[in-house]
Amino acid sequence: MAAALLVGMFDEEDEDIHRNIMAERLLRPHNYVLNFPDHILISFYCLPRHLILNLVEELRPALGRPTRRHGALPVLVQVTNALRFFAKGDFQTEVASLSSVSQPCISRNLMEVTKAICNIAPNYIQFPRGEELLRIKEEFLRQSGMPGVIGLIDGSLFPIKAPSGPSEPAYVCRKGYHAINVQAIGDQNMVIRHLLAKWPGSIHDSFIFNTSDINAYLSEGRASGWLLGDSGYPLKPYLMTPVMNEQTEAERRYNVAHKRCRSRQERLYGIWKGRWRCHDKSGGYLQYSPERVVMFVKATAVLHNICRMANLPDPENIPAMVEDEEEGHDGMHDGAQTGRTARNNLIAHYFTR
Repeated sequence: MAAALLVGMFDEEDEDIHRNIMAERLLRPHNYVLNFPDHILISFYCLPRHLILNLVEELRPALGRPTRRHGALPVLVQVTNALRFFAKGDFQTEVASLSSVSQPCISRNLMEVTKAICNIAPNYIQFPRGEELLRIKEEFLRQSGMPGVIGLIDGSLFPIKAPSGPSEPAYVCRKGYHAINVQAIGDQNMVIRHLLAKWPGSIHDSFIFNTSDINAYLSEGRASGWLLGDSGYPLKPYLMTPVMNEQTEAERRYNVAHKRCRSRQERLYGIWKGRWRCHDKSGGYLQYSPERVVMFVKATAVLHNICRMANLPDPENIPAMVEDEEEGHDGMHDGAQTGRTARNNLIAHYFTR
C-alpha cells in the first residue's frame, strides 16, 4: 500500500531517492527524514527542513515524553506524521503504512499534535495594532488603491462528512454538502490575522460576523480603518462592502478597487486549501466530527501563516476559491445608515475626480 501511495509523487530525476525511501521506509531510523532535500520534504510535508525542525522544537514541550515506554514516538515522527495527514488528506491507515506506526498510534498522536499547534495559535494569528496597522493600510493603498483598509474578511466552506445527530441539517451548506463555515481576516500578504472556525455550513456570513469578537472590538473604535467584505456582509463604518447597483463613475471606481483588493482574500483561501489539501474536496471529505475538523482548521491556519511568514512559494494548482456571494445586506440592517455615510464619504474623498 505504501508503495502505491508513493509512486507518482516524484519526477524521474528523483527515482533514486524514491528507491531509497522505499528501502528505508522513510522514517527508519526516525530521523532519516532529515536526510532528504527540501523539495522532497515539501512534496511530503509541505515544509522544508528548517521549518519542520523549528516546529518540532516549538512543540517539544507539549509532545515530548521522558521515555519511549507505551509506544511513545519521537516528536519529529509525531509532527511529520501530522504534517503528512494535513498535506495530503491521507487516511490514518495510509499515514501509518508510510511511517511504520500503528493506526491507533497515528490517531492518538494526530490529535495531540493538532492540539499542540492550536495552543500556539496566538503566536501566529494576531490582529494588527499600532505601527503594524499603519503599515498594513499603506500596503493595501499601494497595492490596490483602496485607502484605510486594515484587513479583508470572507467566509469559506470547509467540507466535512455528514455528522450524526439532530444537528446534521445545520451543516448542509448552500451548495448542498456538509461543511464548516470558516471566517478569516487576511492582510495584504495573505497572512491570517483573525480566525473564527466553529459555525455549521448553513450559517450566514453576516451572522457569524455580527456575533464575533472582532465585530465587538471594531465597534468600540479600537482600530482606525475598515475591513473589506463582499455583499454578504453588513455595511458598517468599519466594514466596507461593494455598492450595489452603482450609479456613478466614482461608485464604479470604488467597486473596482474594492474587488481588486478583496481578490487577495480569495487567493488566501486557495493557497491555504491548496497546500493543506485535507481541506480541499479533491482530498476527500475529512472523516471526523465537526469538533475535530474545527481543530484541524485552526492548526492548518497556523501552518499557513508559518509558510507565509517564511515566504515559501505558493503551491502549484491552487484551487479556484471564488464562491457565490450570499444575499446582500446593503442598507438592510441596524447601523446601515452610519455605514452608508462612511462609505459615501470614502467615495467622495478618494474616488471622485
